[in-house]
Amino acid sequence: MKKLLFTLVLISTFAQAQNELTTFIEETYADAQKFGKAYIDPAVIGVMYNVNSGWYHSAKAKDFLEFDIAITGNVTLIKRDRATFNMNVNDYNNIRFSDGSTQKQVATIFGINNPDVVVLLDYDGETTEIQLPQGIEDESVNNAPNMMLQGSVGVFKATELKLRFSPKIKFDNVTKELYGFGLQHEVTRWFDTENFPLDVSALIGFTNVKGFYEAGISDESQLEQGLDIDMQTWNFAAITSTKWEKFNLYGGVSYLTATSENKFRGLYDVLGNNELIQELLNEFTVENKSNGISGTLGVSYEALKNLKINVGGYLQEFPNFEVIVTYRIK
Repeated sequence: MKKLLFTLVLISTFAQAQNELTTFIEETYADAQKFGKAYIDPAVIGVMYNVNSGWYHSAKAKDFLEFDIAITGNVTLIKRDRATFNMNVNDYNNIRFSDGSTQKQVATIFGINNPDVVVLLDYDGETTEIQLPQGIEDESVNNAPNMMLQGSVGVFKATELKLRFSPKIKFDNVTKELYGFGLQHEVTRWFDTENFPLDVSALIGFTNVKGFYEAGISDESQLEQGLDIDMQTWNFAAITSTKWEKFNLYGGVSYLTATSENKFRGLYDVLGNNELIQELLNEFTVENKSNGISGTLGVSYEALKNLKINVGGYLQEFPNFEVIVTYRIK
């Protein structure tokens, strides 16, 4: 009977310990995700605005099978005021600051912790120190460039199909590639607008972006350290442009949405030899959702027959400037 009681107590103790470990892992993972969302959020917003430029340079839809191809280059200005966010440990499950404070400003992917920020994780009588990740170290990096090819073809009355693509391109420690498609429909084609000075269109565009930010925190790690981003973003736009012969103005207002799945690879630096925590934090995924409004104003000039040069700017949370060179095949 005593042996049976001892066995039951042992099983109960083991089960309780396993439950505590499971809870600890789940809470620690949730903490890592909460921090990760705040850390990467400015970059998700910046990428959303960056890749949604270049969809249009005219509200006039192409005729059936009329085709043009465009080379688009743009640059998005990085907002350094998104370099930090307020981290309150009361909003987390298991972590505390090493200096005893309850909240402080810590770096996002656009910022630097100076000095380093260390949080403590307590479990089973042991304390693990975790150094929070740094962002882009070079503060002189204040813009994010992008280039892509885009083709547009008239498919039926007042409607054109757009396809866009960019191969894998590396700029500093950021690698990015994308593809997308869209439809633009000219609303004014359905009315008698001969004496109306503007064309008006509606556009819907989808872009898928895959990128990798290479952190390279530790030379000793065999893991490719950095941040994987897989984003799907939509652009819903109202567009207008003038109907002059050579020189035209174009503009539009867009509503943008983005969903991004971000995988962290070794960005957290566990100070010590806690393999359980290090393995837990080496790779985990967070999902960020963003939306915003963008306003566009640009100029278009037909420099040669069927060859146009378009220059535009975007008024949005992360300002953007674009140059588009298009060649039309009729």
